[in-house]
Amino acid sequence: MDWSKAKNIIIAVLLAANLFMGANLLWKQAEARTRTRQAAQDSLAFLEQAGLNVDVQVPETTERLPVLFLRLQREGAGTETTEYKGTPIVVEGRSLGFEVAGTGQQAAEIIPASEALLKLYARLCEEGDPAGSSVEAIELVYRLSSDVSSYAAQDTAVPAWQILVSGKTYYVNAYED
Repeated sequence: MDWSKAKNIIIAVLLAANLFMGANLLWKQAEARTRTRQAAQDSLAFLEQAGLNVDVQVPETTERLPVLFLRLQREGAGTETTEYKGTPIVVEGRSLGFEVAGTGQQAAEIIPASEALLKLYARLCEEGDPAGSSVEAIELVYRLSSDVSSYAAQDTAVPAWQILVSGKTYYVNAYED
């Protein structure tokens, strides 16, 4: 048996297999982006038909974000961080200083902004008729809820979609439920 010829054949077969798998991966990623874009367009069309005006550009990208661990400080103590890697941090209801103490081990996929808008629409329907309301802003933030104990030394901020609807701010958890 000619080992150099066998080696060349094995290399050619492995190269062809890698090219096939790479092309298949690229095709699946492109298909997923197309499905996501179409789902976003369908969601926005539904919301417009239901009477909720979306007057802003809805982000199409999805990311993987970890939770943040915030070290809380008493009023006026320490430095306050306003964002983490370009994503704003919102601490509701208290005037606490805070700093980022670390992140969670795993970054999880966040839901698309269009899905967050549908979840918010369901919440608005429970509160009353959202027809005629208008989405004025949508932004991905880290949120520390207003029910934070004033005695806690550290707490967790999770990614959320901050959505401004007719002058009122709503938050939708950005992790899958």
